[in-house]
Amino acid sequence: MNCCRPLVLALLTVPLLALPGESAEAQEEERSVVAVLRYDNNTGDDKYEHLGRAFSSMMISDLSVIERIQLVERSRLEELIAELDLQQSAYVDPESAQSVGMIIGAQYVVAGAFVTVDPEMRMDTRIAKVETSEIVTTAEVTGEQESLFDLQQRLSDQVIEGLELALTVEEERSLRERQEANRIDDVETMVAFSQALCLLDYGAYLDGIEAMQDVQEAAPGSAIVRATLGLLRDKAEDEGRNRLRNEANSRIGGLLGRRSQPERPSRPPQC
Repeated sequence: MNCCRPLVLALLTVPLLALPGESAEAQEEERSVVAVLRYDNNTGDDKYEHLGRAFSSMMISDLSVIERIQLVERSRLEELIAELDLQQSAYVDPESAQSVGMIIGAQYVVAGAFVTVDPEMRMDTRIAKVETSEIVTTAEVTGEQESLFDLQQRLSDQVIEGLELALTVEEERSLRERQEANRIDDVETMVAFSQALCLLDYGAYLDGIEAMQDVQEAAPGSAIVRATLGLLRDKAEDEGRNRLRNEANSRIGGLLGRRSQPERPSRPPQC
């Protein structure tokens, strides 16, 4: 696996910025940089192929309220995974997870897998320390599909425990408030959400907006659903403006006798 190409390093190894009023040294000492990878589908059912996108997105959003944790953006992780063309499961292949962590600048990598979903859900999680490749903790949550929200909370708690963080009362309250704000209660809605995230990752923004309609109807109060739908709309608008600009430039080039470059076909979404 070629994981150290200069292009990847140049695009994705970005230094972290210090918080206002903090020195970079203080930030480095106080904040753990954590990459939450997409959970793998080990159920054998293609229906859940992208469910891990939804769970990693949810966990990143939930844990981001804890200031002592610096979460790597999910979009950066997806770009890196696509750039490296990782085929093996990051959960069963710790070397892949460590490579991602090193390139992205993370200190810890959280990788997980769905073992079963129907009728009972089981999710396994592993937290690795990137510098030493040591597995600092493993965790498992099991429960009925109807207890999805409880399973998500337990999973986040186990990750925090694996990072050896003792939350303050204020941090605990902020975490619970964020989890409640993002709440999605049933697996079918999470599956639909994961499909929309897949379309977002592949740049199929209009299809993603359409897919999000059912999600929004099922979870109208979810902050992460509203935020994702807003992001899809922004991306679609930007894409529309760029298309109009390219068409205008192409017409101008034709009037001036220049041959316009054909558009490169976009990668079809595998969602």
